Amino acid sequence: MTRSRWLAQTCSDALDRALGLRFVQEVHTGVISDQAYADYLLIEERFVETATRLHGLAVWDAPDRDALERNAAAAYALTTEQTDYFRAARAAWPVPSGLGPDALARADRLSAYALDTARAGGYPAVTTVMFAAEILYLTWCTRAHQQGTVRPGPIGDWVALHARDPFRAGVAALAAQVDRLTVPDDDLVRWFTGMLDAEVEFHDAIYT
Repeated sequence: MTRSRWLAQTCSDALDRALGLRFVQEVHTGVISDQAYADYLLIEERFVETATRLHGLAVWDAPDRDALERNAAAAYALTTEQTDYFRAARAAWPVPSGLGPDALARADRLSAYALDTARAGGYPAVTTVMFAAEILYLTWCTRAHQQGTVRPGPIGDWVALHARDPFRAGVAALAAQVDRLTVPDDDLVRWFTGMLDAEVEFHDAIYT
């Protein structure tokens, strides 16, 4: 068994908790409100900026050319394809975000956790927390895209973006990087589950 698969299986309880999020279920069934998705757009765009910084740190600390190229490509996608998505989605969405400062502060704890972990653990930590975030999105978006009744338009576009290449291929490449990490198993589990727990609080912030 690869180390990335072992990690996902070992942390399956944390992953299942994240997959059971109200946000995930409402997108899957097509019942998410205009206001909830407007609020999600705001906090997710803020986290995409954090993810770009994380991949930049991983470029700096990359142990080999494959890791350097993978993280550079991820940073490029976040600052082009995903930036374009948010710009178009905000313009098309019928209501603006109404999140207050307390909810925003709660959502921003995901960025704080990821950045603090990355600064403390370097490249292995960046790789692990991004793998946790991306395996979560690949899993729920693939299920929603294939089996759900996702609303068309910006929501459907966002789900499809995370259910197909190049995102799917990027997650596979990220898993391969996890396979090559040499840090202790306990560190991987702590970073992975910590990121998923922070993802839960992040997504629940739009309902506070």
